[in-house]
Amino acid sequence: MTAIISLLNASWVLRVYSYWVRLLLQLRGVEVGQNFTARALPILVKDRSSKIIIGSNVFLKDQVDLRATKGAVLILEHGVNLDKDVRIVATNGARVTFGENADIGCNSIFNCGADVHIGRDVLMAGFCYLQTSNHNIARGQTIKSQGYSHHPIHISDDCWLGGGAFVLPGVKLGAGVVVGANSLVNKDVSDFSIVGGSPAATLGTRH
Repeated sequence: MTAIISLLNASWVLRVYSYWVRLLLQLRGVEVGQNFTARALPILVKDRSSKIIIGSNVFLKDQVDLRATKGAVLILEHGVNLDKDVRIVATNGARVTFGENADIGCNSIFNCGADVHIGRDVLMAGFCYLQTSNHNIARGQTIKSQGYSHHPIHISDDCWLGGGAFVLPGVKLGAGVVVGANSLVNKDVSDFSIVGGSPAATLGTRH
């Protein structure tokens, strides 16, 4: 396995391999831009009613999982970098956009039953989690039988989310926000704020 990884890291081998991955994705109906790089064939789930659009200079590492169903649109704009084991699920007609040069850490998960916007130059460390849905919990019937409520999430440009940050449905992070590691963000955060904790509270501002 180590020898295979070393071989794939050789620039010419990676270019050739990425070319074939690009062709396979296009055969599945995915739009893929120029200078696409993939260290492994991503897991792909896409129905005919949905779109996946990958811009130029996008880099996908190992075991990336891209899913678009039920009329959803998933867009990776130019220069997006997805580390290993990133999972993005877009469904219920959601429009999910990762802005230019967004850099997403390993094992991060995006469950998007409503619109999600990740701005330009956003940095997320590993194990971040964005969740647009909640279980309905009325009494008199099981929670499992009641379905979900969905609310969009908006992460503005130049935000940085530390490892293990969790963003709940309906939250908007303003431009330049910093979220501390292992924080639970359950309400909107104003521009250039630094927040942390569970639930996240304002710790300061960027200067």
